[in-house]
Amino acid sequence: MRLGLASTFPPFRGGIAQFNAAAVRALKDRGHDVESVTWSRQYPGLLFPGTTQWEPGKGAADVDMPALLDSLYPASWSRTGRHLAERCDVVVLPFWHAALAPALTGVAKSAKKHGVKHVMALMHNTTSHDGKRMDRILVNRFLRQVDGVVTLSGPVSAALREWSPVTLFHPLYDHLPRGPRKEEARRQLGLSKDDVVHLFFGLIRPYKGLSVLLEAMKDLPEHHKLVVAGECYGSWEPYAEVIRKHGLESRVLIHNEFIEDDLVPIYFSAANTAVLPYTQASQSGVTALALHHEVRVVASDVGDLANTVVPELTGRLLPPGDVQALASALDQPWSAQPADVKGAFEQVKKRLSWSAWADQLTQQVEFALSGAR
Repeated sequence: MRLGLASTFPPFRGGIAQFNAAAVRALKDRGHDVESVTWSRQYPGLLFPGTTQWEPGKGAADVDMPALLDSLYPASWSRTGRHLAERCDVVVLPFWHAALAPALTGVAKSAKKHGVKHVMALMHNTTSHDGKRMDRILVNRFLRQVDGVVTLSGPVSAALREWSPVTLFHPLYDHLPRGPRKEEARRQLGLSKDDVVHLFFGLIRPYKGLSVLLEAMKDLPEHHKLVVAGECYGSWEPYAEVIRKHGLESRVLIHNEFIEDDLVPIYFSAANTAVLPYTQASQSGVTALALHHEVRVVASDVGDLANTVVPELTGRLLPPGDVQALASALDQPWSAQPADVKGAFEQVKKRLSWSAWADQLTQQVEFALSGAR
């Protein structure tokens, strides 16, 4: 099958770029031809809350595929669609932020105009996480231009039910090596072997619930430590105020910066648990990282997070926003036998593999094309 993906790829940074790169590898491994196209300009500067859109030390000169797509230049949308139509039968357009919806709409229209048989929207969420009414209008315009919709979670499918979506899943990230031994990882991060280490990883945004986790930390024994690793989108001051209020300065280690790939395994190797106290979610790439590194997850029961958590084996789920429940879940010992835990992680990895995801995606495309014929 000849497939095209127009989206973000490394050296653009972030989970979506990593997802797309892994998706292309998996599709190629299954024998498909894949044409990848990325952005010459992704987010307009005024809409990007971080310090840079690129991986550290990288930039536009490091892009190794056609960078045809400019979010602000309609002619590039048409050019991208035509480019894909000349090389592909099917185009997949990942969506995650409404600011990019006009460009994706333009690519879909152009690709079909120039002969692409099927355009599929891959919806990471229903709109931007902080989406407004105009965002939903832009998303609906995009969805009216595609021939099929797939999602990565049941809740997103439920929200998009009028578009008859097909639900896949978020595979586990497996492109990173395993980290050093726990003792060495902790030494590198300035932690003790006797600490109980909780990891909050990834971009820091209000819906991810870091403030709830900081409130829970005050109710945990002194040897419980929290590592916050990720760049804060917005003001750090509200979190700093909670830390000062509860005297947590010595128990919260802050790495308020984008974590490069070669450092990611160190953080997960050092942790006893990865904590996702989200107030809302669709699915989570952080969960995918944690399960790859066989780190238990303590998470809010929101979105599709339950799909990756085997209770008391690969993690625990609790109500969102419940400080006491979160503190209790973090303090409660794990009693399952090591062999049972190992088996649970292995089953999850098999069920949520990239090869299984690639097969399901292409099966949906083949089904749609057979119906069209």
